[in-house]
Amino acid sequence: MLLHQDFQEFGASGRVWDREAIVDALAADPAAPGPAEAFAPVRLAEDVVLLTYRVSGEAGSLRSSLWVRDTAAGWQLRFHQGTRMPA
Repeated sequence: MLLHQDFQEFGASGRVWDREAIVDALAADPAAPGPAEAFAPVRLAEDVVLLTYRVSGEAGSLRSSLWVRDTAAGWQLRFHQGTRMPA
């Protein structure tokens, strides 16, 4: 329910994911890649928030997510991008 119907992700691997592929992948392996930190939300509009953060650990990455608020569904993740950090 948190994923917008038109969700898309540009993964740190370079793969492009849609809603169905992410739901399937998370069902198969729900483990997080590492702890998330340094959250920095920025309100772009009344119903739009850009959230950036860092995932640390062996597979460290920089992350950005675009959240939109729907009057019926509430806050939903519309877009996500992961960028690998150098080891």
